[in-house]
Amino acid sequence: MTWKILLKDKILREKKVSIKEVDGVLAKARKSLKASEILTNNGIEESVFKEAYDAMILASRALMFALGVRPRTVGSHFTTIRFCELYFGKEYKLLVEKFRKMKRKRNYLIYGIGMMISKTEAENSIRTAKEFIKTIEAEVSAIRKQKKLI
Repeated sequence: MTWKILLKDKILREKKVSIKEVDGVLAKARKSLKASEILTNNGIEESVFKEAYDAMILASRALMFALGVRPRTVGSHFTTIRFCELYFGKEYKLLVEKFRKMKRKRNYLIYGIGMMISKTEAENSIRTAKEFIKTIEAEVSAIRKQKKLI
């Protein structure tokens, strides 16, 4: 199954986005990642974790925009992760699964009570976000090269 099934099922919709706008979203992702790194030494692990997750969501959206699609508003985080799962396939299954688990924890941090994020978990979220953003940036670069050939 390919990510295009989400477009066919109207879970994604087409959206033309300029290269400049895609770069802007990637820049926001890098800023969120940088913020998470800055916060690591301040003992606020929940904020580190949330910023790392936000960096991953933003990077994912940049990839979607580069492909000319965006998620519908309702359930957009779930849709974004599902898109990544379908787009990257088995090769990046572990990385996407980490992303999915981070979403669940992030939701619980926002809407639940009593959950804590350890320093180790916060640091791991940064490593995951770095790997994820690097992967997305390579894909966006490849998409740009393809579009130039067409």
